[in-house]
Amino acid sequence: MESTNTVSIKHLDKIYSNLLKEDTVALKDINLEIKNGEFLSIIGPSGCGKSTLLKVIGGLEKPTRGEIEYLDKENRLGFVFQDSVLLPWKNVRENAEFPLVIQKKQTKENEERLDALLELAGLTEFKTALPRELSGGMKQRVSIVRALSYDAPLLLMDEPFGALDAITRDHMNEELLNIWTQTKKTIVFVTHSIGEAVFLADRVVVMSTRPGTIKEIVPIDLSRPRNSQTRNDPKFGEYTGYLRGIIG
Repeated sequence: MESTNTVSIKHLDKIYSNLLKEDTVALKDINLEIKNGEFLSIIGPSGCGKSTLLKVIGGLEKPTRGEIEYLDKENRLGFVFQDSVLLPWKNVRENAEFPLVIQKKQTKENEERLDALLELAGLTEFKTALPRELSGGMKQRVSIVRALSYDAPLLLMDEPFGALDAITRDHMNEELLNIWTQTKKTIVFVTHSIGEAVFLADRVVVMSTRPGTIKEIVPIDLSRPRNSQTRNDPKFGEYTGYLRGIIG
């Protein structure tokens, strides 16, 4: 039977060696199954290894021990960082298209998908705008479209809305869920915000202080689609309170 997991992580450790002082154990015995098509949030105290885990999943860091298996054997994924990292001399469409240019995948199908994603993200009328002409939220939308432009099945997001004001951040959460619903991608989302994690996720992974281990995985049983009213649901408050208690 074919696996329904996009990523399977087994007994993963990440240790940073330093000749001048004791080794730093960033991650210890991480076991995690990331389901195909799910929205998974990762939360925990500062310095617990959330971003390190995301980088290991994305291949930007190598695990010291353990293994990672991918459903997509080509390991295609998109990465969205806290900083949108747009090229200032390229306009919105050119920035979004950049991965296709680098990989020489400017096919008619990919170009049509890109235009559809720009439309979905509300960026069609800004296609010729330069990054300096965009708000922070719009820059992150371009970053998300860029990460999805070559149809990678897995999207990794590291605090993408951390630098935004609260109102813009809430709006971007709703925009992201709309994009996720339409594209059916698997998303792994690192955040410091418990409320953001609950609002977005199917499951929330709670990590311990360093060395980072998984303390608990909490399923979020809130109906979809979610919107501003979701935050007024008593269950939303119960989940945030419960997760805050786990983190301590």
